[in-house]
Amino acid sequence: MALEEALNEILGARKTNRLSANCAYQSLYDSLPEADQKAIDKAWANHYPVNLVVQALRKDGHKTSSDAVRAHQNGTCRCPKD
Repeated sequence: MALEEALNEILGARKTNRLSANCAYQSLYDSLPEADQKAIDKAWANHYPVNLVVQALRKDGHKTSSDAVRAHQNGTCRCPKD
């Protein structure tokens, strides 16, 4: 990939993320394939620690943080509230 293409891809992703009403974790979750979403849902249902889920996401190449996940779970993120 040429450097210009990489920069445009990164800048495009940043613009998309800034326009999203959802937090970083929800945006990541929404971008995952359905099978991965189900795996994360199962992990939460089984009360897996946040750090374990974040570690798995990072190992799969996703950029996220424990703080972002906890904020989403606690409802203190920027996602629209019902």
